[in-house]
Amino acid sequence: MKLIVITTPYFFEGESRIISRLFREGMERLHLRKPQSNMDELRMLLDAIPSEYHSRIVLHDHFELAIEYQLAGIHLNSRNHTRPEGFKGSISRSCHSLEEVQENSELDYVFLSPLFQSISKEGYGCGFPIEVLHKASSDGIINQKVIALGGMDNTTIPLIEPLNFGGVAVLGALWGDNPSEKETGSIIERYKQLNIWR
Repeated sequence: MKLIVITTPYFFEGESRIISRLFREGMERLHLRKPQSNMDELRMLLDAIPSEYHSRIVLHDHFELAIEYQLAGIHLNSRNHTRPEGFKGSISRSCHSLEEVQENSELDYVFLSPLFQSISKEGYGCGFPIEVLHKASSDGIINQKVIALGGMDNTTIPLIEPLNFGGVAVLGALWGDNPSEKETGSIIERYKQLNIWR
């Protein structure tokens, strides 16, 4: 299973250094999601991440930067649902029902959420009974192009391992409540623990 990391929705001090360290530890895919950000703020973060890692970053906002920085892809969502003209990278999107997953089967991959109680969004979660997921898996709706999101940690990942998900996306389980540069060691340790399911 692939492990995809989603950034916190806000910027924090030392974030670019932690992201660079995660890439050095083997992180293959980072979803850069800062819904309240402007283009200059995103550009500052991208400039602070070594360009050798840009091909592993997917952008949720200000898609023109994906072309400018030659990023891996863009992620469609309710705020940004149109792909930029001439974009050649990967295209993914967020889905909140199995019907949406089926409707978007032509995309490179989709997030299906929330699977479990969200770690990062209080009161958000548990949208799919496990038996529904098993049926969707046996029907081929859940496949290698579907990424599990929502409450993904070392206790829930094993529950979905028998299903055919292509990977999991993590946010709260990695970053914790209050990420900062002084928490780098803990964040890297959590990343290594989550990465054992790959």
